[in-house]
Amino acid sequence: MASFALDTDIGTDIDDLLALAMVLGSPELSVSEIVTAYGDVALRARIAAKVYAVLGIAAPPIVPGLAETLSGRPVWWPGHEGETISDLADQVFSEGRDAIADLSGTATIAAIAPLANVAAALRQPHSVRQIVLMGGEFQQGIVEHNIRCDVTAAQEVFGSTAEVLAVGLDQTERVRLYADDRDRITAAGPLGALIGAEMRRFWEFADQSHNTPHDPVAILALARPDLYQTARGRITVDDDGLTMFSADEAGPHRIVTDLDIDGVKDEIVRRILAAAAAPADAA
Repeated sequence: MASFALDTDIGTDIDDLLALAMVLGSPELSVSEIVTAYGDVALRARIAAKVYAVLGIAAPPIVPGLAETLSGRPVWWPGHEGETISDLADQVFSEGRDAIADLSGTATIAAIAPLANVAAALRQPHSVRQIVLMGGEFQQGIVEHNIRCDVTAAQEVFGSTAEVLAVGLDQTERVRLYADDRDRITAAGPLGALIGAEMRRFWEFADQSHNTPHDPVAILALARPDLYQTARGRITVDDDGLTMFSADEAGPHRIVTDLDIDGVKDEIVRRILAAAAAPADAA
């Protein structure tokens, strides 16, 4: 079983919520801790706690991390975070823990947020061996959101000695969830209804009729590496946030260069449905 700490900005784009649900429907994946990043990290922690409460299962430690960026760039906060989710004020998360110390003591981090927490963990003596992250773009010269939000943190993460698997925007954008997928999820019990309402709200905010499950696509690589092709090399980040990849068999980084679009989508939806439908004692 692959165990990892999840570093997340859950609540803004729907993909973090989808990723957490997918993990809970994946018997080969286990979240040892959830650390929230970027903006109102306490609200994000309550959203994560709500997922476990709806399923009636014990949550791992859920710890608010750094609210601000290392670069000083202002946090982008649309304001719809948690808008459709009831009883958030009643949700309990871990207080009094040091999120950065916790991350620094973790062997594997799944990073699906701007990278301040991860960079801060790597600044101190740490046990981090592997980082799987959704971030960057490696084909068209686009500055991806998680990198743009905190270029300083991204530069530090890719400049560290940690092994990194980056799943870039060029690959995640190839997978789409549409209304029929949303409706199947919505019908799958209380968690499905919660996810479906958040999907609808985000689609209204983004003025779109689909969503791209960026974060689930990245994390699924831990469970189903056979669905992905990768290349090894080195990633660098310029001061504007542009990510560049140089192939090098001795390099510390890998990027996803191709994926099985249908296979990845089917696995994501199947695992979310499995989490949503599972009885409390089996979830």
